[in-house]
Amino acid sequence: MPGLASPPASRMRRIAHILLHRPSYLLGRFATVRDAYSGLHRLKDAVSGATPLRIGDLYHPADATIEVAASGHVLGPSTAAEQVAEIRKQSYSLGPNLDKAAIAELQHCAKTLPLHFNEADVGTYEALSQSPERRGNLALATIRNAASLPMIRALAGDKMLHEAASLFLGYRPTEVSCWFFWSLANHLSDDERRAASQTIDYHYDVDGFNFLYANFYLLDTDDMNGAHALIAGSSRHKRLRHLLGSARLGDAEARETYGPGAERVIEGPAGSGFLEDTSCYHKALAPVSADRLMLQLRYR
Repeated sequence: MPGLASPPASRMRRIAHILLHRPSYLLGRFATVRDAYSGLHRLKDAVSGATPLRIGDLYHPADATIEVAASGHVLGPSTAAEQVAEIRKQSYSLGPNLDKAAIAELQHCAKTLPLHFNEADVGTYEALSQSPERRGNLALATIRNAASLPMIRALAGDKMLHEAASLFLGYRPTEVSCWFFWSLANHLSDDERRAASQTIDYHYDVDGFNFLYANFYLLDTDDMNGAHALIAGSSRHKRLRHLLGSARLGDAEARETYGPGAERVIEGPAGSGFLEDTSCYHKALAPVSADRLMLQLRYR
């Protein structure tokens, strides 16, 4: 019909719009672009020297400077270099882990401090636990102002994590954003969880031009209470249509593309950590038997 754009023309207009307004969301999908960005910032580091590390809550400005130092709470049998080598090969690396003091303090904070969903107050976890109706309508709940917590600031600036991020990025990160949140077990359908932006489908992140995530389970976590799943090695190996199209991928197509042996489900006790290049396909399993509590630090 006259006046209706063909699908290819519509797609090209969408790509042009993204390039104009959010260039990193399109260009950051390509490993060669990320490599070039890394090289430019490595040169900038060499010329300008050290830059302070700033922290903020997820999707909020990183407006507080934190010290890079050994926190005493991050434990790892592997070196940062060994972990980064694993990430380059398989998109993730298990470890480092948190000590008992960090686990206990963060669990206490998560249970007693105010929570929000999309900035709307939802009370505390303890209050939600007394109201099955209220918690039954929530897929996610985020601890408010988590970036101001001393323990999270100490972990975000931990020397071991900062070294791993620097080696992976190819330059010293200048920002770290934290997401400290609950995934709640209830009777929400998959579509209701998707509507709440819970990422229960395989997808890859484009969090700028370069990024590394450090994830920590703060409760025992398995495939029944929201374990993280990913497709090993997919961060740098995608079909062109997957780079130019949607960042999501159905389970069947993910297994057909990469083989069922590439799928990993990361389980572990409270304190278990893993580093991840979230350019890989990944998702969160919907919690069924119990809630999941997680801390995610995103370095850029």
